[in-house]
Amino acid sequence: AMTIGKDVSSLFLPVLKCMETPDLGLKKLIYLFIINYAKSQPDLALLSVNTLRKDSKQRDNPLLRALSVRTMGCIGVDTITEYLCEPLRDALTDSDPYVRKTAAICVAKLFEIKEADVERFGFIERLVEMTGDENPMVVANAIVALTEISISRGPILTMETKLFGKILVEITNSSEWSRGYILYFLATHPHTQYIQIEQL
Repeated sequence: AMTIGKDVSSLFLPVLKCMETPDLGLKKLIYLFIINYAKSQPDLALLSVNTLRKDSKQRDNPLLRALSVRTMGCIGVDTITEYLCEPLRDALTDSDPYVRKTAAICVAKLFEIKEADVERFGFIERLVEMTGDENPMVVANAIVALTEISISRGPILTMETKLFGKILVEITNSSEWSRGYILYFLATHPHTQYIQIEQL
């Protein structure tokens, strides 16, 4: 019903009671439901926090860790974002690249809601560090997040030749969606010096 536009927010509490399910497919649907209706049911959405935080620490399931952090980042309810910062900090340094790349985008979402928390937890500095990640998906998402943040904040870093070259290489490994952000990032951030093509 939710996918065809029917309002099923009245089922919020019964859906929350199913959050502990071990079925990942069902859990994805539950998390999608929470994202869709959290703003209209903020008090009930708050009841999902404990399970989301617990799922973000499931060491044997990186997909579940990423899913829980992404859900908390997408909820967009101010009272819930304060519980996101600790799991997000852990996800940004997670051993699994899928979790790291998901967490990078969540930083940009958190910045839209609570810029002060992003500053307080040093998430922008961590995104800058992630531009040197060994995984191209992580690098691309870190740049996407930095670009989103820089649109309202202005340039975040000064581009050095080594980083400029690495980012150019990552363009070929990135999705079409990411490439636009990467090119915008390169065009809007100052360089320490004029970068010769021979240096790259």
